[in-house]
Amino acid sequence: MSSSSPDPELSVVVACNGAAGAVAACLAALEPQLDGAEVLVCEPAPSSETLRRRFPWARFHQRSGALVPELWRDGIERSRGRIVALTISPMQPAPDWVAEIRRLHERVDAVGGAIDPGSGLRVSDWAEYFCRYARDMLPFEGHECLDLPGDNAAYKRELLDRVRELTRDGFWEPVVNRRLQAQGATLWHAPELVVRQGRSAGARAFARQRLVHGRAYGRQRGASFGVARNAAGVAAVPLVPLLLTSRLAREVLRKRRHRGRLLLALPLVLAFNVSWAAGEALGHLDVLRGR
Repeated sequence: MSSSSPDPELSVVVACNGAAGAVAACLAALEPQLDGAEVLVCEPAPSSETLRRRFPWARFHQRSGALVPELWRDGIERSRGRIVALTISPMQPAPDWVAEIRRLHERVDAVGGAIDPGSGLRVSDWAEYFCRYARDMLPFEGHECLDLPGDNAAYKRELLDRVRELTRDGFWEPVVNRRLQAQGATLWHAPELVVRQGRSAGARAFARQRLVHGRAYGRQRGASFGVARNAAGVAAVPLVPLLLTSRLAREVLRKRRHRGRLLLALPLVLAFNVSWAAGEALGHLDVLRGR
């Protein structure tokens, strides 16, 4: 059985937002490879006692109704490792995931990896996958990258300590990554660091998440904009879903993988992107209203 070191080199923070059974599958994939790393499971509703007994080496923390970025923040604050890795419960890390994080951190400050589709996905899962991870799908060459996927990423703690004021409302990786890049940190997108997406919580849950996250994104961007640019952000809402959908479709076509799956999932992909655009417009409106 795996166990955590009292002074771990690596902390893994798992934010829970997936289908029933997702946490168990994620922890089962981690268990054989921990080698002293600690695991913190941060969840909006408490896991069963059966699950906690099955994985006694994991530390569980619950915050009712919290979003993934808030759960990541909670896990980061409670973690002890020199390196902090982030993922979500639908992800199943590859057998060498922990080893690759350690190896890559010998030469970079922060790393994000590949996210490939797992088995048994429904149409709604495929649609979610394309919306979120088309650019992280294999194949790609390793490269410096601002847009590291938070669902498969790891950061040196000293970097996170530098930007703690940015994470009071949650660990939103686009905001954090921009600041770290401006400070001269090396952010690397590595195809060797792989997780696979399992089933999500379903189409309705993801549509709601897109709306909430889009609104937060609109507020974050709008905070540095003037009135005219925020008004333009609201007016652009009909164009945003088309732009996002065409961008991810180009990525999938370029990589020559899962094009048939994209075609089947396209109506849901567009609907999810409408949710994001509506949320983003609401965020700009929040700024205009002074919220």
